[in-house]
Amino acid sequence: MATHFKGPILYSSARKGLENLNTGMWPDQCTVWDDFVVELDTAWTVVKDTGAAVAIAADTANGVLTLTSAATTDNDGASVQGNEIFQLPAEQAQMVWFEARYYVDSTGGGSGASEMDTFIGLTENFVTNPENGLDRPNRIGFQMSDGSATLQTVVSQTGPLANTFSLPAANNVVDGAYQTVGFTLTKGATTNGTNVAKFFLNRQLVNTETTFITTDLMALAAVSLSGANTGTKSMGIDYILGSVDRVIY
Repeated sequence: MATHFKGPILYSSARKGLENLNTGMWPDQCTVWDDFVVELDTAWTVVKDTGAAVAIAADTANGVLTLTSAATTDNDGASVQGNEIFQLPAEQAQMVWFEARYYVDSTGGGSGASEMDTFIGLTENFVTNPENGLDRPNRIGFQMSDGSATLQTVVSQTGPLANTFSLPAANNVVDGAYQTVGFTLTKGATTNGTNVAKFFLNRQLVNTETTFITTDLMALAAVSLSGANTGTKSMGIDYILGSVDRVIY
């Protein structure tokens, strides 16, 4: 029997973390998705230290954006950020989606997984130094701190008030290994109207938060900093995706 669709087709696989995110042209959602296959789009703002680099990797399958520190330089790094266009929606049950696939690594000595500071997710815009992307009052995403390969979920709002959750050791970051991270924000998801953030690692639910969820405007962002003076530290981003429901009358 033929199937007739009256609206946009959803992801047929119903991937966890991406449910209800539409594909193709769909004006009821604002979506940014960069696969980094040609060049860094001018919509991205680069904030980096002098010796660091931000570039599309040459001859790499599927396109990868690399953020690379200066060799053997501590606290050196780079970041990219988009425009502040993502915000917790105004109407109950509306959503924000985020997903990215990335890895960290070190060449010439040291470990990327335990000698880097990283963040990837949504944050208010920042200037001057890439490390400013690690402490913005309004942000949500995944963070790793120098000295540990532990991946943390971070939810924060102006205050500064923050809620961080360390994922179990089985989820520790490994040098050169891709991981897919994502989260959803749902406006008034519970019966009492509480906003809910759900975090996914490799598309498996790993944490849920209901406090300190900001309503400010935020941008897609990725931050990569060296935490040691051995080796060259890097973050390679395969793709980054953000989408939000908008009110349509």
